[in-house]
Amino acid sequence: MKKYGGKFALIIGLTLLGLIQIYPPKEKLKTGIDLSGGTILQYEVNKTGAAGGAPNIEELITALKRRINPEGVLDIPIRKIGNTRIELILPKATAEEVEEVKRKMTNVGSLEFRILANHKHDSTVIERAMSKDLSAPPSKYRWAKLGESISGTNPTTNPAKTALTDTNQRWVKNTLAGRTVYLSGKNSTGLEQADEPATIAGNVASTIELQAPYKLASVTSYRIEYNPSRITGGNPVNPYPTDPIVREIKSQGRVDKYVLYKVDKQDVTGKLLAKAEAQQDDHYQPAVGFVFNRTGGRKFGELTRNHLPEEGGNFKYQLAILLDGVVMSAPSINQEIGASGIIEGGPQGFSPKELDLLITVLRSGSLPASLNPEPLQEENVGPTLGEDTITKGIGAIVISIIVVPVFMIVYYRFAGVVAVVALMLNLLLLIASMGFFQVNFTLPGLAGLALTIGMAVDVNVLIFERMREEAARGATMAQQIRNGFNRAWVTIFDSHVTIFLSGLVLFFVATDEVRGFAVTLIIGMIWNLFTAVFVSRVIFEFWYDQGWLKKITMLKLMDKSNIDFIAPRKACMTVSVILIALGLYAVYARGVGMYNIDFTGGTLVTIRLNEDDPQVKGLTDSQRSAFVRSKAGTLPDVTIESLSVGGAKSGERFNIRTTEPKIEKVKESVLASFGPALQLVEMTVGTPTSIAAAATTPTDATKADAKDKAKDEPKPAASRFAGGREYELKFNLPQSASMISTAFRNVLTQAAVAGPDDPFEILNPKMIPGSTTVVDSDILTLRTTLDPAVAKTQLDKLASSLKQDKNLLFERSESFGSTVAGETQTLAIVAMLASWVIIALYLWFRFKSLVYGLAAIIAVVHDVLITLGAVAVTYWLSMIPGLSQVLLLEPFKIDLPMIAAFLTLIGFSVNDTIVIFDRIRELKGKSPYLTGQIINDALNQTLSRTILTSLTAWLVVVILYVAGGEGLHGFAFSLVVGFLSGTYSTIYIASPILIDWDRKAVQKPKTDKELVGSR
Repeated sequence: MKKYGGKFALIIGLTLLGLIQIYPPKEKLKTGIDLSGGTILQYEVNKTGAAGGAPNIEELITALKRRINPEGVLDIPIRKIGNTRIELILPKATAEEVEEVKRKMTNVGSLEFRILANHKHDSTVIERAMSKDLSAPPSKYRWAKLGESISGTNPTTNPAKTALTDTNQRWVKNTLAGRTVYLSGKNSTGLEQADEPATIAGNVASTIELQAPYKLASVTSYRIEYNPSRITGGNPVNPYPTDPIVREIKSQGRVDKYVLYKVDKQDVTGKLLAKAEAQQDDHYQPAVGFVFNRTGGRKFGELTRNHLPEEGGNFKYQLAILLDGVVMSAPSINQEIGASGIIEGGPQGFSPKELDLLITVLRSGSLPASLNPEPLQEENVGPTLGEDTITKGIGAIVISIIVVPVFMIVYYRFAGVVAVVALMLNLLLLIASMGFFQVNFTLPGLAGLALTIGMAVDVNVLIFERMREEAARGATMAQQIRNGFNRAWVTIFDSHVTIFLSGLVLFFVATDEVRGFAVTLIIGMIWNLFTAVFVSRVIFEFWYDQGWLKKITMLKLMDKSNIDFIAPRKACMTVSVILIALGLYAVYARGVGMYNIDFTGGTLVTIRLNEDDPQVKGLTDSQRSAFVRSKAGTLPDVTIESLSVGGAKSGERFNIRTTEPKIEKVKESVLASFGPALQLVEMTVGTPTSIAAAATTPTDATKADAKDKAKDEPKPAASRFAGGREYELKFNLPQSASMISTAFRNVLTQAAVAGPDDPFEILNPKMIPGSTTVVDSDILTLRTTLDPAVAKTQLDKLASSLKQDKNLLFERSESFGSTVAGETQTLAIVAMLASWVIIALYLWFRFKSLVYGLAAIIAVVHDVLITLGAVAVTYWLSMIPGLSQVLLLEPFKIDLPMIAAFLTLIGFSVNDTIVIFDRIRELKGKSPYLTGQIINDALNQTLSRTILTSLTAWLVVVILYVAGGEGLHGFAFSLVVGFLSGTYSTIYIASPILIDWDRKAVQKPKTDKELVGSR
């Protein structure tokens, strides 16, 4: 018993760690948007890219994916919306996680190393730089931001003393988090006290939240200082030669500070970094360490060598480290610096979150364009799959997870029980690992777990069939266990190493969509070796040593077969070539229609259901989602997202996405399908208030600006509205001020009201001052000089016209791009080809012949192309009455889950082929010759194992295909066809190729008997 103590301790320890990692599941395991929904963030892209030209949104999306989802294990679609916006859907996440993603998206990540200007060498340009605008510095000089000082008086405070509100401010959400605010006011004794420090936990537009309550009895003013580099300008009257040139730009309650730097020819930027990692600065505070690549190290060394101390060390240059145009630190240059250094984060260093964010940003590289810091929209979305679809899918997965263990126990008896224990532990450890690495669980991902069990059976079957062979030879029980595991180990090792290596290639070369699969594949292979080989063997040996295992009994699928698999090889290959050619032609004929939204993009419209319509009234949220999905089903490739914003009621608003590119056609289809179930636009007019005649006139309120006024915040009424009226217009659906202005202008024109541009303006009170971003609002403000009676009449007409305007039934209608860009598709193909090369090279190394590797790859390519062709021809087969119903066919399209199915198929096919190749090597022994008889013997001896493992895995995907619902239908169909093709190609394609291609190793037959199978 002692010899098993350490082994059982390891098994039990890992089991407990796995259980701890996944408990409680709702907190530890993350689900994808298809199962749980998430948060939609939509941003506007700045009009110019990082290089000053028009931004390349596709490049920006690729960079954002690299930054937000570097391992590719998260289900985070990022799409292009229209021509100037991007949309990200973040799976169900906490508010803190959402804010962290926002920061990663809006931080450009531009890193620069610059020499600060000084009074000794740059005196001739200082006066010129100080006298010109910040945007027009002298040639070869630029201004960088040092920081800012924000102040205000008499802020509103809360009773808990944890928040300050200043309605004059318009801060971007959480940009002040971690900074220090200095409070002034009266203490508990009534005395004036200044500069009590407090740390800011977060902020919204006009409120800051503190990490702890402040101690003052009352607050009269506050000041927020931000200067991470701690650079000051020195004495402006009598500056030192080393003093940097600092400039302050003052506005009401704010001072922005800038410093002048030189643009050197070395141009050392973050593009030259090779590594960024957490370190400590000289004061043991958290900092970021960096290492340049070879080119960067040379340029950095040259830059610092050209700016060594002067005057015996009395004059030193300062090297500014700029991140997104802000000076993070500016150490003095004491000597030439090599290829590495650190970025300090101020007196207290970087906070853990700041450190993690900065390292992530630097590792992923700078963005080719920047996003406006405030999202245009932030909405919560429900699951993209309907409740019925999710229920069916999970039900099918549960059934398939149960079927495999039951089959193993029935067929292999005690050995089957051991296999089930290993399988369940494998599943636990795989789920725990996915939870640890924060891999999102999608419905296809869960199906993949069920499939993992089916494919993991292969290792157990290999071992058990070897035990059966040992028993047939008359081996003792101990020898059966020992030889069964030992002789199966070579095959198990080869198949797992091959898949493991291809997984590594996919991880390092492929795109985010493929990399997530690679992570799961690699983890699965590791745990499969541990559970199926180590754990199973420990249980067998322990049971035997205790005297409980006397004999291993198991069912038998077939007696030893003697089939000639080699003879019909040419006919089989001919049939395969014909099928592949027909399939490729079908792919060509379907063209773009072969791909779904993930690859093509399409059109997005947002609708709101009419609560009073009998079709909608009384439906639950899930029933409403099903209703919308059903009504929108007339459009191609529809996905549905339920929306809710803030405290808004769920189940009212929905996004409808479709591959149909024409927006008007989508609108027409939705209007025809939904009819009165769509909510009409309703407008109510508030009580008018008088506009005082003494109101001031803003300088930009002219007729020429009339079209732009709808984009500005409410301003003091212009003189042309003095004595007029102001109306609050409320809408049940958010509206654009410019659109309502156009509609009202049309109403006045039809009513022959003179000068329709002059008597009114409509403003949006939600617009942020100075912002050019247009947002819709459910409340708008109308200012007009129309007679009250005329205004009432025309506003009633406006309300009526809005209710009849079908275009206003759609809150949004816009085109969106694919989640998989063209370059992403190319990269995925390159990664797949690279993985095939690795497989071929490894098999060449293991079998001492390149033919083995090429044969395995040809079988893989065969299976992929056969499956691809099958997917393509479903478009026509689904039109045949009866056949489509019997086979449950539909015109399947390639989507991201189907790509995962293709990758799974590759692993299955290679694994199946290697098992037979290893048996061929074993039978061939040390002989230099390979005969048809050897290949036939190998195929016949492993036929039982091939059928059992293929049948088990195929049974799983058939269950998923029949009972899994639409969420798994295309995914399962690919594997149903692919597994059949994989089994066929292993027997009739890969193995016979060895005879035709490796002729130098084929022994010339001497008898007719030896000729059998080689012809």
